[in-house]
Amino acid sequence: MGPVDVRNPKMVEHDETEAGCKVFRLRIKYRNVSVAGFILALIMAIGMTLEIRAEAPPDRQMSQMIFAGSICTFFASISLWLLLSFYFVSLTIQGSKVIEQGVLLRKELDLDRIRQLRWIASPSGVIKLKSLTEKTTIYLENFPCEDRLWIVEYLRAQIPEPNQEGWDLFCHRVALPLRRYDPQALPVPDNDEVLLTRKRWDRLLLPWILLFTVGGVLAAWKFNLPRLLSAPLLPMILWLSMRYSTPKQGMVSQKLSADKESRSYLTFLGGMLVAYIVLLNGLKFIANPPVSESTIMFCLTVVWFAVVLWKSHRIEKAQHKKRLEASKASVEEWEAGNTSTD
Repeated sequence: MGPVDVRNPKMVEHDETEAGCKVFRLRIKYRNVSVAGFILALIMAIGMTLEIRAEAPPDRQMSQMIFAGSICTFFASISLWLLLSFYFVSLTIQGSKVIEQGVLLRKELDLDRIRQLRWIASPSGVIKLKSLTEKTTIYLENFPCEDRLWIVEYLRAQIPEPNQEGWDLFCHRVALPLRRYDPQALPVPDNDEVLLTRKRWDRLLLPWILLFTVGGVLAAWKFNLPRLLSAPLLPMILWLSMRYSTPKQGMVSQKLSADKESRSYLTFLGGMLVAYIVLLNGLKFIANPPVSESTIMFCLTVVWFAVVLWKSHRIEKAQHKKRLEASKASVEEWEAGNTSTD
């Protein structure tokens, strides 16, 4: 029997994978986010310290310092955990063994003993493996696209099909887009789509960051309030998150105007918001309301949220039905791809 080709899971059989081993590590974004988190915590610590020393009464400075320190420590702890995850967390597939190494714990499952494999069609995909005694969850978003596809193809081939659940929808939303993905190809939007690039986010958000920076500096100088220097912090976080969540080559997104359901939903939300504001302002013209204004505002808010949730549920249900119908063609395309590469 020849050497194992761990690069192609469709060529791997159970008895041929004992010597094969493939280790998957977290995407580099975990390290980048952790570094950004440390920088954010440092900026918050400096800003809060300056603000407390300038504005807080001497007898309350210590308590406010402790409160500010706890907030900064919280963000720094999250960043530290992400950094530890980047360096220590891994997923290893060695033959029929799946080994999940966490920061503190290690878990090992035997694929031959898996009784249930659940394909969860979240945007990036989640895989749940369960045996009689152990279970684990694989979040595909943690890994690069080529690794995600390898994991999906391998588990799809190794676990008996009767033990798999939710494959059709997962194939349509996650697996097939992974197979179609080409990191070298430049995405080309259709007429009802728009190309989102990092430069596009720069053009949209950098002017706002500059505006908030200038405004914050002028306001801090005018009113002698150092905390206003943090004004550009939120738009900067938004810019960084949107910019670096977008692939270097860009990504295609459907225009809101092209999606009838999304357009209808936004119109509905706008109408509900206008009605909510009109009703709240109308309370001012009632001389002696039967109940207090706060009670009426609470009831209106509850009704508004209930109607919005109901509408959201209906739209999600309709979209789920469409995805299920489209998933049949996706499964056929996936199986045809398997046949052509065998």
